[in-house]
Amino acid sequence: MRTSLLGLHGFTMNGASLRRMLGALEPRLAEHVDLGFPDAPHAASEESVATLVRRMGGSPSPPPNLEWWNSSDDGRQYQGWAETRAQLSAQLQQRPAVGLLGFSQGAAVAAALSAVAQRGSLPSLGFVVLVGGFPPRAAELLPLLEEPLTLPSLHIWGEQDPLAKHASLLVTKFSTLSRQVVTWPGPHSIPTRGEAADAIVEFVRKHARTEPISAPESAS
Repeated sequence: MRTSLLGLHGFTMNGASLRRMLGALEPRLAEHVDLGFPDAPHAASEESVATLVRRMGGSPSPPPNLEWWNSSDDGRQYQGWAETRAQLSAQLQQRPAVGLLGFSQGAAVAAALSAVAQRGSLPSLGFVVLVGGFPPRAAELLPLLEEPLTLPSLHIWGEQDPLAKHASLLVTKFSTLSRQVVTWPGPHSIPTRGEAADAIVEFVRKHARTEPISAPESAS
């Protein structure tokens, strides 16, 4: 069975909007993995949507506007993380091989899941692609990120991304032996063409499982 790649959308987005953001990348990735785009379990407030637009510019994402968690002012508590973890854990358990592609808040979620999985509390992940993300700051997650995460990771951000410095900090949470960094001359988005987009496709191709999973041999 092929690897599943779960796309985790950004703050105030939803699964369908992330799928649209992938654009020309989707059919290229679908050659190597089975794609899924889950919705976050929590509704983002109108105030949160307006604040994000003021901070990042552009237009608000089409509804439903969802969030994986809502951070306290000091970033030490993530309200809603427990429900997000439970929802995504159930999806991981349904699939024999899974990679994650996270954008913005979704990249922080993917990093958090990677840390929990490395401790053995979730099914193991094959790889992660983290685009325009940031390191989780919640107090309950920080101890899980003290040791570098060892699964293969691809880190991508745009040189015009306001979150670029945070994305570069997220890189440090992953082992130098298994991480790859690519930047592109773009904004807070996912590159869909050019060298950065090619790097995403090649990374996924390299780490995806395409062969059938063999049944264990019975003891003789």
